[in-house]
Amino acid sequence: MVLVRRIFRLVLLLCWLPVIGLISLPFKLGGWNSIRRVGFCARIWGRGIAKILHLKIKVFGDPHAFRGGLIVSNHQGYLDIITHAAVFPLRFSPKSDIRSWPFLGWYLGISRPVWVDRSNKQKSKELLEEFIATMEHHIPLIIYPEGTSSDGRSGLLPFKSTPFAAIAETNLPIMPIITVFGPMPDGKTVAWHGTQELLPHAWRIMGYPEIRAEIHIMPLIYSEGRSRKELADYVHDIMERKYYEIMAAEGMMATAPEQVVGKQ
Repeated sequence: MVLVRRIFRLVLLLCWLPVIGLISLPFKLGGWNSIRRVGFCARIWGRGIAKILHLKIKVFGDPHAFRGGLIVSNHQGYLDIITHAAVFPLRFSPKSDIRSWPFLGWYLGISRPVWVDRSNKQKSKELLEEFIATMEHHIPLIIYPEGTSSDGRSGLLPFKSTPFAAIAETNLPIMPIITVFGPMPDGKTVAWHGTQELLPHAWRIMGYPEIRAEIHIMPLIYSEGRSRKELADYVHDIMERKYYEIMAAEGMMATAPEQVVGKQ
């Protein structure tokens, strides 16, 4: 039964991804209106995959009330991206080396992301300007400032301050969100982290009858003159307190975060 479920979902995904890619293709060129429309295409993409995987998403708060700015979330791997895309009309900021991945790089490029090259400091100013312009055009931009994924049960890793440089120079809002995935029947988490390989992990995920996710939307935060480092620490502390509140309320154990190398 599990094998049949996996194969069935794999077939559906292979059919769905090219369709939504073609829908988004006309917006690969053009200005900010095209970029905004691609965000709505990404939401259709996310909802389709969520339906295929039986990813049940419960949102605490009103995602439609956010009119643009920076969304900040904890990070547990690629399921975060699917979950968030299904809820918000987003513009993503993936690392630039994904661009060279077969098929996935091309596919992600259709969504008009802000490619982040962490090894090229010369492009940091251009990146900053693109971040600011995106938010000023009322297009929600999402970041995962932990810089790597965690197991989702060990608190929040320290935030890197670089992603906060753009928002620190504006009066635009930050919307923190806490993303939590429910425990699975086999006792494992759905997080893709550490040394896990992508394909075996995805194969396991496709075998679950359903996956439950929660997005907890927190009150907006403004920079109020804080430096990017101060802002990163401030947002981190607020989000971590909320994270432990959620974990305690849902009866899930949370341990101290571990400094491990994980997935981007």
